[in-house]
Amino acid sequence: MIKQAIPNFSNKTALIIHRADGNVDALLSQLRRFNIEAICQWPPRAKDFGPVDIVFFDVDNGFDGMFPWSQAPIPLIAIIGSETPGRLAWAISQNPSAYLVTPIGSKGVFQALVTAFHNHNDRADLQREVADLRDRLRSRPLVVHTILRIMGVLGIDDDAAFHLIRDESMRRRISVEACCQELEAQTDSFLSTIPEVGRSTARK
Repeated sequence: MIKQAIPNFSNKTALIIHRADGNVDALLSQLRRFNIEAICQWPPRAKDFGPVDIVFFDVDNGFDGMFPWSQAPIPLIAIIGSETPGRLAWAISQNPSAYLVTPIGSKGVFQALVTAFHNHNDRADLQREVADLRDRLRSRPLVVHTILRIMGVLGIDDDAAFHLIRDESMRRRISVEACCQELEAQTDSFLSTIPEVGRSTARK
């Protein structure tokens, strides 16, 4: 079982996009316990969320275009009062990292904070992995082309050629795909930069 570290929320800044009411008062009270500075807004006015670490937003009165992004760069916590299908569907469309159900009492905010930061970080890691896989798929023809060139020079099979590229990428401390890009950018002399290939071509 992998243990997840509990984030330290001290000195973070939260933006609360919600009309002033008892729920906001309860939320502010809990945030103060965790040394989180809070900014309250309604209607939402912020366009620059740079100083903000997390956003709590009102689902009941939320609307399309409420946020200036398509993918939130910070964790979002949806404050849900009405459980009507339309409101829940809109909340889900905002991709919140956690939910907080009203009425907000003396507990629940810490759990929402931990969940939100954990889910947001996991989602960001997954997006980076997907982007990396897409880049690798786009680079697949280049890798094949480089393998074929090495096979032709050394008279070896594709496995041996790939191992040469892999070893060279490790030597350069870059990915196989990036290594092939660098090698191909060196035009006709690119193979001589790989020690094994350079020695072979020198003998010829």
